[in-house]
Amino acid sequence: MELRSDSRSTSFSSLLLVAFLTVLSGLVSRTESAQQPFRREPGHAHWHHSAFLDVRESVRSDVRRMLHSRAEVPFQVPLEVNVVLVGMNGDGGYRYAVDPHKLEEFLKVSFSTHRPSCQETGEPLDIEHRLVYNVFPVGQPELIALEKTVKEAMVPAGTALEADFGRYLPAYDVEATKVESAFNRLYSYIFDMDVGAGSTGTADKPLPSAIFVVNFDKVRMDPRNTEIDLDSLMFAKLPELSDADKEKQEADYIYRYRYNGGGASQVWLGSDMLS
Repeated sequence: MELRSDSRSTSFSSLLLVAFLTVLSGLVSRTESAQQPFRREPGHAHWHHSAFLDVRESVRSDVRRMLHSRAEVPFQVPLEVNVVLVGMNGDGGYRYAVDPHKLEEFLKVSFSTHRPSCQETGEPLDIEHRLVYNVFPVGQPELIALEKTVKEAMVPAGTALEADFGRYLPAYDVEATKVESAFNRLYSYIFDMDVGAGSTGTADKPLPSAIFVVNFDKVRMDPRNTEIDLDSLMFAKLPELSDADKEKQEADYIYRYRYNGGGASQVWLGSDMLS
């Protein structure tokens, strides 16, 4: 009887130990998997193709009416403009913060329509785009992951003249094709669509176009600073900047992009996101 009781007790203790280790392993696994940028968690907000889904039926009826009558000119065509804010949530350069909803309203009021012109004659075309704006803020992990990618791609390029104060500062070139894949990951994370070499949209499911407005922290990205660990900052609480810190945010260096070895620029177009 005593032996049987001990066996049951040992089996029960072993079962409890296995259950505890299983729960602990699950918690560790979930913690590790959660600490990753560009990870779509359950409940992640889904992108809504508002320019097409919200006005699909009205567009079809407008097209039929236009085909039978030329009375209404210009023909109204919705055009979706997706603006992605990177480093504009109190976590980028100068800790700037932009309210995405207020920016959407500002864009709607300020630039609500656009009527293209014929390239050869300069005459306005018989269509007018009604602009529909979507503004998306990007989280801190994704911001710092992009900063890390750009920092690693910086190559010394002599010196360059600073526009504001006329000083010559150390310059770095960033080959945009080397960081494009990181922006593709951000694109896929936001729109839940895989993009890459050869990605194209279809008539039924076009790839949304996006404008990335980037505000990196140049102090964090300084290629001369090898002591800072950007990985450790992805999910950490960032320190607030004092007035003295803000005066040093330009970090006394210049970096610019070159796409496929082209001219230096602060703006570039990603080929994989154009269709």
